[in-house]
Amino acid sequence: MAISNKIEFGFAESPFGSIIVARTWDGVCDLQFLEYNRLETIHELAKRWGQYTPTTQSNVMANTVERVIFEGLNHPVNLDVKGTEFQLKVWAELRKIPFGTTVSYQEVAERIGEPKAVRAVATAIAQNPVAMLIPCHRVIHSDGTIGEYHWGRDLKRQLIEWEKSKAK
Repeated sequence: MAISNKIEFGFAESPFGSIIVARTWDGVCDLQFLEYNRLETIHELAKRWGQYTPTTQSNVMANTVERVIFEGLNHPVNLDVKGTEFQLKVWAELRKIPFGTTVSYQEVAERIGEPKAVRAVATAIAQNPVAMLIPCHRVIHSDGTIGEYHWGRDLKRQLIEWEKSKAK
């Protein structure tokens, strides 16, 4: 089996709760806020990446990623995300949204040259495998309402407010 098929995962504590971070040789492939206990979360990770994917645990790696996101540690974080061409285009556009700002789903659709694909954009955003590193929480409705988030609207609102306070 190629080294890029092996996954290293770990847990870290963020200001917004526990996270799991997983990476392949090529980069971070999964980052989620914990919804379940750690064992259930590892099983969810295995379902997404295949039950025979070799995994090892590294909380050091997860803590480093947490420090990059929440403490501003200047350290490169490569991504290894898989998706359709459309998803990858949407996710690349999300990475261009500046820290502490928000844009609408419509704006994202326009930026990728697909102004009528707002629903498809929203679906791609919802399927983002690496929370915070692809900042899907920065996308809101055109009317300014927060909208949905995998871990709930309250967390999305907290993340947006936290970023705005840090960006000042």
